Amino acid sequence: MDYDIADKVIAVTGAGRGLGRAIALCLAGHGARVAVLTREQDQAEETAAQLAAVTDAEHIHTACVDVTSEDQVREAVADLDRRWGRVDALINNAALMPAMTPVVDVDIALVRKVIDVNLIGCVITTKHFAPLMVRGGGGRIVNISSMIGVQANPGQTAYGASKAGVNILTNVVHRELADQGIRTVSLAPGLTDTPGMRAIASDEYIERVAGAYPGGRLGRPEDVVEFVAFLCSSAAHHLSGTLLPIRPVTG
Repeated sequence: MDYDIADKVIAVTGAGRGLGRAIALCLAGHGARVAVLTREQDQAEETAAQLAAVTDAEHIHTACVDVTSEDQVREAVADLDRRWGRVDALINNAALMPAMTPVVDVDIALVRKVIDVNLIGCVITTKHFAPLMVRGGGGRIVNISSMIGVQANPGQTAYGASKAGVNILTNVVHRELADQGIRTVSLAPGLTDTPGMRAIASDEYIERVAGAYPGGRLGRPEDVVEFVAFLCSSAAHHLSGTLLPIRPVTG
């Protein structure tokens, strides 16, 4: 399906690999101008090179940004404002998923780091991108959450708590900014096959979850990306303040 997002300026955090890169590629394929925000310069360049195969170089912007740094996010927004004069959508995808660990064994420093990236990072980016969207007449914020933030999963204290926080943040931002033209939605995929997930999940866990899904396979980035394009389009104008699960129904 074609969505009316051609030439829209869309910023994607965590776009250096995995789901974030797949989202950036999908949006570029629909004609959007894409800002690739990621912490690693080499990942930013790799994503930009792949985007160049589906869109013009003038439609690609890269920036090395740590979403936990308010100064870096503020400067990234200013750079986009100088280049394109607006932002139409923000995709909050940057996240950290640690290995599964029982709550009695968790490293509290790691818990703080996960919440800092996954939740506070969304707060920081929303704080600084939203005013630019409002100035331009409105925009979309899509927070990439997780079903683990909806249905608790043993061993994922920090990740689950951070994503549950993102879901509430989505509704708070909706209540505060919907009247100013901002539409805010959380997408909650089930277990999705990305390098980051493969790095922390056991083969037994992956096999067990995949076995409960139709066709016996995990979710894939391509199962998610078109939802993001849809939410950035006028077709989703009436959606805000809600959470959309993206996973098979089991049980």
